Amino acid sequence: MNKEVLISVTGTQVNEFGEVDVQELVTKGSYYLKNGAYFIIYNESEVTGMSGTTTFLKAESTRVTLNRTGTSQQRHVFERGLRYRGNYITPFGVIFMAVTSSKVDVNLTDGGGSINLEYELEVENEKISDNVLSLTVREV
Repeated sequence: MNKEVLISVTGTQVNEFGEVDVQELVTKGSYYLKNGAYFIIYNESEVTGMSGTTTFLKAESTRVTLNRTGTSQQRHVFERGLRYRGNYITPFGVIFMAVTSSKVDVNLTDGGGSINLEYELEVENEKISDNVLSLTVREV
């Protein structure tokens, strides 16, 4: 099962001053099931500031792994109550980041579904924001 799907991604970030930034992306991508995990693959765009980057999501029942390759490179694991650290490699340099997830909600079936994540983002060991990432997948 490798399906072409329509992927909607909404990211909401609230910084320490209460300022809200929302980014939305709707794009086509690939979706398949392998070894009990759903995989979602799509290309980033200028809207997200990561043109030339491909995002790979591996969604398991209680964990979501995000990998980005290309112009930007990044790996984060979202698992409720756990803190994961990693590097975000951009054309401008490397940034040390960490995410601590408070919610990992995976509702996917062979026909599509949703992923909802809530997490705290740290950059260089300093809290930057509270974030919500919502992703829906549906057949084209």
